[in-house]
Amino acid sequence: MKTNYKIFRTIRMMLFAATVLAGFTACETDSVEREGGKLPDKDGIENVYGILRCSSSCENIVDMILTEGNGFLVNGVYFEQTKPVSENVSIQLQIDESVIEAYNTLTGEERALLPESNYEFMEGNTLEISANGKQSPLKRIKFLAEGLAAGEYVLPISIGEQEQGNILRDNIIYFNITIREPFVGDYPLDQAKFYPEEGEDNATEPILMVFYINTKDYDPRLVTDFYLTKKKRRPSQELWTRAVGNIINLRTVVLKYDEASGRALLDLGADMTYVLSHASTYIWPLQETERKVCLSLEGGGTGLGFCNLSDEQIADFVAQVKTVVETYNLDGINLWDRNSGYGKEGMPETNTTSYPKLIKAMREALGSDRLLTVTDHEEPTEYFWDTEATGGIEVGQYLDYAWSGYNNGNEVTQICDPWHPDDVEVSKYTHKPFAGLDPAKYGCINSPWYKGTDPSSLIDRKHIYRWRAAGNKQSQILVFQDLMTRLQNEYEATGQSYGEVCLYFADDGKTGTSILAYSNNYTDVTSNLMFLPDGTIGYGKWLKDW
Repeated sequence: MKTNYKIFRTIRMMLFAATVLAGFTACETDSVEREGGKLPDKDGIENVYGILRCSSSCENIVDMILTEGNGFLVNGVYFEQTKPVSENVSIQLQIDESVIEAYNTLTGEERALLPESNYEFMEGNTLEISANGKQSPLKRIKFLAEGLAAGEYVLPISIGEQEQGNILRDNIIYFNITIREPFVGDYPLDQAKFYPEEGEDNATEPILMVFYINTKDYDPRLVTDFYLTKKKRRPSQELWTRAVGNIINLRTVVLKYDEASGRALLDLGADMTYVLSHASTYIWPLQETERKVCLSLEGGGTGLGFCNLSDEQIADFVAQVKTVVETYNLDGINLWDRNSGYGKEGMPETNTTSYPKLIKAMREALGSDRLLTVTDHEEPTEYFWDTEATGGIEVGQYLDYAWSGYNNGNEVTQICDPWHPDDVEVSKYTHKPFAGLDPAKYGCINSPWYKGTDPSSLIDRKHIYRWRAAGNKQSQILVFQDLMTRLQNEYEATGQSYGEVCLYFADDGKTGTSILAYSNNYTDVTSNLMFLPDGTIGYGKWLKDW
């Protein structure tokens, strides 16, 4: 029995498809043979076909991206035959440098051979198939970025000569390695400590800014054009400019109900799937500037949400979330139960234990190294103070942070302060404190954007100063509605004016007995939003490009 080593994938298939198409065109007028009873070619039956495969792809071109520095990735290969071998077989892996020129010509690229010091066969380079087996165990290959300049590289891995050898060059896997330069922002991030040390005074900490970005409309890198400048008023002096946005919550990702299986499914949607699949472009630059990038999970309008899940659905859903977080190395999860569509016919009624159970299970799955946050909004969270209602679960014990979700642009900026509901000057929304949650981990303000035509009374934020001056502020967390770019619309005149919110919120912002007496000023610096990637001035920078 002889073995043919063939490949049925990317490059060879392109040539094969062209040949087949030409054949159909040439034979259009040929008669169709209808005779029956013919036996298949005997040689075809006796042939055994084998193929070198990659563990992470069904193609023989595998793209991987590393960042210039000391990072690494691990991939693997194995060999598989169509029939079992009669005796033990050893197959040697080799680096086939001779194919690179032809490969670059075919792909239109200019890739250099990956240096020997930048890859390692972790279990050796011999694939072995035991007698009566069809597949070798996986052999892992480690790809290292250390010492490599940014650029394009390739490592062609093939099998060595065998006694039954045939078309060996067809059995090649091309590992394309792109080494990218790390993103460096224009300014350092205004660093709020995520976990202040015991005994530290939170009042001395910078503002921990939380931003949301809707990938339905925007490239997540929009956040990289937001800065904050601090100025001294008398004498006039610019003290510093810093990048902002410590936590970036990407949306929209929803929980949906699958009627056929009864499962609660994590639905990433087309836009988030694209962003995650191109994490090196859209997510890594944010993380490289020390921002935490999280997914914000919401309801999907099916009538199933965080407040009416069964225990089985919770376990299943949490496992799905964990897989996505670990696969794309995200920094955590934000839960915001809105748009679930509760009350639909045939769906279970809401209860007060489902959401707390989900939070507890999510924390246990994510571990302590990743963030878990909850947006406090309307009925789904209003009972989190009552451990009897939550089945004994102290929700706050499982959270890194929580914050208000009230950011209606038709209202003045709301202050939802569970600890001082009677002292708050403007608050239509009052919730009791989450059981077990430290006040320093709760953000009372979620700032909306206001239109250029809105009256000054609507956008006046002096009440934030009066609330702070009364000693009510207990955390440095400040949350903002979905970021927007510079567009020719009703928000154009005011832009993303978060500087005034910071001025009234920051401990070293407006000071003194009079609201007009202050020594420091905070202003937003979003001028980069005016300049498009080609350097011209215009609208729509960072609108999604996929």
